[in-house]
Amino acid sequence: MNSPSRPHRAAMRAAPPRSERIDSEEFVQLLRRNAWLILTVVILVMAATFFYLSRQTPMYRAQAAMALTTSEVRISQVNTQLEVYDLTRARVETEEDRLRSRNFAERVADGLDLFKDPSFLPESEGNPALGTPERRRAVVDKVLSSYRTSRSGESLVITIIAEATSPELSARIANAVVKAFVNSSVDSQTQTIEKSISYLSNQVDAIGEELTLEQMQLAEFIRENVLDDEELPERLRRERTHITSVLEVMDSRNEGNTAERQKLESDLAKVEEQLSARTLNELKLSRMRLGVELLNTRYQTTVERLNVLEPQINQVQPDARQVTVAEVPVAPFRPNIPTTMALAVPGGLILGFILALLRSTMSRQVWTGPQATHITQLPNLGNLPRIPGRGVFRRHRPTWFVKRFPRSEFSEAMRALLTVLSTQESHDKPPRVAMVTSALPNDGKSTVTTSMASVAAQDGLDVLLLDFDTQRAGASQLVGVSGQRRNSVVALLNGDQPIEDAIIPAEGERNFDFMSFEQKSRLTPRMVLDFEKHVLPKLIRKYDMIIIDTPPALGVSDAARLGALADTTLIVVRSGKTPERALRNCAERLEDSGVRLAGTIVNDIDARRYRQTNLGGKYGYY
Repeated sequence: MNSPSRPHRAAMRAAPPRSERIDSEEFVQLLRRNAWLILTVVILVMAATFFYLSRQTPMYRAQAAMALTTSEVRISQVNTQLEVYDLTRARVETEEDRLRSRNFAERVADGLDLFKDPSFLPESEGNPALGTPERRRAVVDKVLSSYRTSRSGESLVITIIAEATSPELSARIANAVVKAFVNSSVDSQTQTIEKSISYLSNQVDAIGEELTLEQMQLAEFIRENVLDDEELPERLRRERTHITSVLEVMDSRNEGNTAERQKLESDLAKVEEQLSARTLNELKLSRMRLGVELLNTRYQTTVERLNVLEPQINQVQPDARQVTVAEVPVAPFRPNIPTTMALAVPGGLILGFILALLRSTMSRQVWTGPQATHITQLPNLGNLPRIPGRGVFRRHRPTWFVKRFPRSEFSEAMRALLTVLSTQESHDKPPRVAMVTSALPNDGKSTVTTSMASVAAQDGLDVLLLDFDTQRAGASQLVGVSGQRRNSVVALLNGDQPIEDAIIPAEGERNFDFMSFEQKSRLTPRMVLDFEKHVLPKLIRKYDMIIIDTPPALGVSDAARLGALADTTLIVVRSGKTPERALRNCAERLEDSGVRLAGTIVNDIDARRYRQTNLGGKYGYY
């Protein structure tokens, strides 16, 4: 029995983040819960696939092959000559990319005259009109989508695989691609040589003009700066020496700032300036002569390269040769209905599993004990399997079932729950008052209370079940005393009705008594307090265990008020039915009311679909 004064609970601590990992047990549960969803998705995927394939236009495939030469001929950038190089892997891959370029596809379309062929891209299907730029782009796009290339390993043979709705067109496209590649290689090399010849010719003219101009500037520079007078520097140096000697003599005679001295100093400065200018001009002349020599060398080299390259324009060889000619196919290759339907099965399974995982992620129902613990931060004391049914819509009565099958999974799980519950308090309080409630109706709260009382009675305890669910009286119906009299809480408190007269023995049970109360009766806090002081102590002295069945905690306030009578309280959670928010609100409301919560009980677990490791002793499997 609770202490009269109870400290207010601390605020419920925040739940830790739920782990995103799925172990093997949860994976099997996920598949079992969503088996019909996955099967439905597979059927829909297969039906959609068959419908799609049946509406597809048959496609024909033709293949042509060409072998690249083992070497390539290109113009050397050093000496502007045709040179032979070994064919590299990068070069082969480059050629494959060129085969898939838009410019090459346009060349293929021109070779087949597809731009003017209305049957290749019919205007009646909403395609652009003939002769428009939009139609050229559309034709090139269709040509690109109609063929592909392949190569085996390091082989130099490239296979062209063409696909079209017409067998003749598929063969034409495959052969046209090979022909266009061979012709384009010759044209490309010819254009490259012609561009080189044109470039060298222009270079010869440009360098010649530049050389002439540089030579003229050189001659003019020599004339302007009198650089052809080779004795001028020597004369300037002798004059500088003479002026310097005179100034030294004047300094020795202490002839200071005289007009003659100033004139000599001015002449000396002019001589120095002329010598400096002469030196700079000689350096510039040297650079100009070097530039002229370099231009002359470039001119001679360019002329030599042009003379070597011009005769080589007739030596061009193609980069490939056709080794396989495409033949007109006789049967379509697509759609391949059997293979595609076989692939649709795993695809549907994957999609179904993704949807099942998404559905499980978005689900807001409590399914397992760890999930209930995560939400409430209370221990989950037990997982109760579903009681087997007797027919399609009916189930066995819990008290009859645990008595008839004492070693069933349900009975052993309930017995394990009682064992766990008995260890929650100290051993100096053998009388135990346990309250059982739930968040919402139909969570199996009455099933748990009656089964717990029946199993405890089988274990030799004197048990009393108090049915305070004055709204539905589910425990009374399950025990089989719903038609008998119901007691008034007021009458018991006033002494108008003896406690012994209010107790009813459960039908067919030993050590199991029952007490029910009038429906729609209102329990006030005063009435609950008086019941705790005057009635409950007498019941505790007579019984080893008292179990209180209450209305749902979120439906009415009776559960929160009756919590003062119990030493501990259990919250029943129905697997797959109780919403997470409802369970969280239930635990918070009870804790806010000062109710001592022992933990949760996950009820109505389908043991065949949700295998747990803590469903009691699992005697059903021995």
